[in-house]
Amino acid sequence: MFSRRNLVIVGIVVALAVAGGFWWQAQQAATQNATSIRQEMVALGAILSTVSATGALSPDSQVSLYFGANAPSPVAKLNVAVGDEVPAGAVLAELDTTDLELAVRQAEQNLRAAELRVAALTAAPRPEDLALAEANLKVANAQVYQGAQGSTAEQIEIARLNLVLAQRALDQLYQQMDDFIERGDYAGKQALEAQEKQLQENAQIANLRYQQAVNRRGSGGTALGAQEQAEVALERLKRGPDPDELRIAQLQVEQAQAALELARNNLKDAQIIAPFAGVVAAVNIRVGEVANAALPAVVLVDNAAFYIEVGVDEVDIAQIAAGQLVTITVDALPNEVFSGVVERISPQSTVNAGVVSYPVRVRLQSADERLRGGMTSTTEIVVREATNVVLVPNWAIRREAGQTFASILRNGQLEEVEVKLGLRNENVSEVLSGLNVGDVVGVSTARQQFSLFGGGN
Repeated sequence: MFSRRNLVIVGIVVALAVAGGFWWQAQQAATQNATSIRQEMVALGAILSTVSATGALSPDSQVSLYFGANAPSPVAKLNVAVGDEVPAGAVLAELDTTDLELAVRQAEQNLRAAELRVAALTAAPRPEDLALAEANLKVANAQVYQGAQGSTAEQIEIARLNLVLAQRALDQLYQQMDDFIERGDYAGKQALEAQEKQLQENAQIANLRYQQAVNRRGSGGTALGAQEQAEVALERLKRGPDPDELRIAQLQVEQAQAALELARNNLKDAQIIAPFAGVVAAVNIRVGEVANAALPAVVLVDNAAFYIEVGVDEVDIAQIAAGQLVTITVDALPNEVFSGVVERISPQSTVNAGVVSYPVRVRLQSADERLRGGMTSTTEIVVREATNVVLVPNWAIRREAGQTFASILRNGQLEEVEVKLGLRNENVSEVLSGLNVGDVVGVSTARQQFSLFGGGN
């Protein structure tokens, strides 16, 4: 059994232990209060207010290129592959142009023939043509006189010789036309066709006169008809071409010119030429195969410049304006920051899942060969900026019932004060009133303090 003296000693020990425990707990609490407060001094600085939006990179220029030739010809040349960099004007691919080149040559010959016809109609009459027409008229006049008188042997011989000369001139023309055909010069052959008709008429008239002289049956009506034809032929030489005939010939020239231009365009369209310097993004053709008209033969992109189309929420769009600076991060290059500028804002909104936003185009001001179209990007549009203002970290701000508070550390204790804020971004806020430069704001990070009796905070 314990004696009264022992009980007293035990009581004193217990009392000392409790007192020591309370002292140790107080010391621990004081130490924890000093070390579990996150704190930072209020200072002057600059703040940017930004609006964030995401989108995908798009190359500044992208074009789908097709063959334009009407005739389905196989691909003869393919000069590029996906990923190749090409300069502006480079020939990327080409069709078999054998038939197209032949069409151009034929169109050129047709144009030449049409031009020669116009030249023949508008050329001044040659002296020999006038002399022949005048001689024909004299013969016709003589035939009118001889119609009732009959023909002498000398007149018959003259008529025969005229027939021989007319037939010879026609034969020579036929020979020239055959020579042009053998050389493949169809334009030259067509140019002689206008003379062919005249020489045929001359041969017919000469034959008629010869027959009249041989038969000695001069027909006054026939002679008068020949006389009239000779007069008309001479008058036509002197007067020049008929206006309607000349207009038809000129229209044929215009038609031939249009046909030649079309043939040349078809030949040109058999090539795919790069409209600008860029990178080949897709190739959908093969040598020896006919190109699929439903697919672009080559897709070319300009990776030297990019833009991003982002959707800005309707609550923020009023703050956005063309020319505002933008910082851009790309998911594929997380350690890189690119600069940009707001280029334009769409006046028309879009609605997606009930959310109203406005398309905004951001132009990248810096280029990087590692950028590719379609890369996911985040934009931070700088809408406002303030410098030399009082700043407080956002973690030190507390909002309650429409009021804003911050805690100031004074004599090791946190004292809450009401503050009024201005600009705000993800990290800091501008303080308009309630805090001064040099104040230390803080928040307690302690969760639960030790209690000798297992309770309390």
